[in-house]
Order: sequence, then C-alpha cells, then structure tokens
Amino acid sequence: MLIITPAYRHPNPLLRAGIAALLLCAIGLPAQAEPYQQCVSLVESDPDAAYDVALDWEATDLTGGALHCGGLALTALGLFDAAAKRFHRAATEGQKLGSSERVALLRQSGEAWLLAGQGTEAVAVFTEALAFTPTDPSLFFARARAHDFGGETILAYADVNAALDIDTTHGELYLLRARLNRQLDQLDDAMRDIEAALASNINPISVRLERGLIRYEHGDDAGALEDWRFVEQAGTSPDGTVGAASRAATRFIVALEAPAQEQAAPTLP
Repeated sequence: MLIITPAYRHPNPLLRAGIAALLLCAIGLPAQAEPYQQCVSLVESDPDAAYDVALDWEATDLTGGALHCGGLALTALGLFDAAAKRFHRAATEGQKLGSSERVALLRQSGEAWLLAGQGTEAVAVFTEALAFTPTDPSLFFARARAHDFGGETILAYADVNAALDIDTTHGELYLLRARLNRQLDQLDDAMRDIEAALASNINPISVRLERGLIRYEHGDDAGALEDWRFVEQAGTSPDGTVGAASRAATRFIVALEAPAQEQAAPTLP
C-alpha cells in the first residue's frame, strides 16, 4: 500500500493548473467503465485509496483503465515521474484503444513528465503522439514547450511554427513564439508576436509579463514598467494571494528601479 498524505498541492500555481488539467481528464476507455469510474472518483478525495484500487484492478484489467487511474492518483500525490510512466503504459498496453485514446494518454504522460521536470522524456512522448496525429497543432505546441523547458530554443521555435502553419487562432502559440524570439534576440518579431497574443482572448497577465521583458530588451524601460505594474496588480487576487507572475513582475520592477549605483538588470527567463 502506498501512503503519502495529504494530497499533493504543488507550490507553483502554473503547475497546479497543469495538475488540475490532468486530474480532470478521464479517458473514455472502452470497457469496464464502472470500475474505472469508481477508481477515478476516489482520486481527488483519497488518492492513496485510488492507487490501491488501481493496483488491485490492474492484474485483471486489459483496457488500460487501471493504469490510467493509478497515474491520476500518483499525479494527485505529486509523484509525477511515476504517473508519467503509468500513463505511457496505459497508452501502449491498453487493448482495444482507438488512436484518439492513445493520443490522450500519451499527452497526459508528456504533461506529467514536464511536471516532473523531465523535458527530454516529455519530448519523446509528444513525438510518439504526433505519429498518430501528425497535424495536431496542440501536440506541436506541447512538444515546443518541452523543447523550451530543456533549453532547445531552435527546436521549440520549429514546433511553434509548425503549429501556426496549421492553426493561427490560438494566442498561446504567439506568446510562446514571442518568448522564443526574445531569446533569439529577434525583438521586432517578438513584439509582433506578443501583440498578436495580446489581441487574442488569453489571460493578459502572462502576455504583459512577457511584453515587459521584450520592451526592456528594446530599451523601453517606461513601457516595461507599465506592463509589470499591471501584472503586479492584476496577478494579486482579492484575498491578497500573490501569484507567481505578480512576484516575478515585482522582482523585475525592483531591479529596474534600483539606484543607478546599485542597479542590476532584471534576470530574464
């Protein structure tokens, strides 16, 4: 029996969002739906118990449902590398799965590898998924994020461009390419992409944090401060909880406004 309590709550709110997305994604497996739903229903309230149920069921299950439920339980417990392996096993060992179910499981495996801080493994799994659906822009975006996580800016850039060749409507693609263009010192291209991201319907907090960095690199300190002050305020919830973007904006503001004799340039991500 695996006992790790309480259920894991990752300190990074962006990663918490990724965890929540994994936990909400129950795959439509073709058989034994009742034990699968019973197992998944335990994940949020008692992931230890869900993991035990998954282990007991795994010996007789051929659908991949037990492995998937076990992966969700491990995700809730913060054991992301183990979760990634179970999602991958579910994708490759589950019988009677269609391509869409296998892709969904591989996608979850890749996201879990990213939560575990393992970009190389995430790239490999997203590449497997692309073999099933080679024109899925969301998978190119996912692999681009994994490449970026591993510092492979050129490879990330190629994947973002591949995604945008298929679908030009998603602001997150422009936001990531703006970041990559900034890293490549292609600041005019970065500004065009960040304005495209800002014109989309995605959360402006992350967009304006990045635009502040691009403006700073352009030498527009006033514009950078304008964006970061917006993020600093908008990234704080009504109850006073300060988000990660708000904390980053505060660091950048402090570094930029330090007295000249002490000033250190903001450290850019």
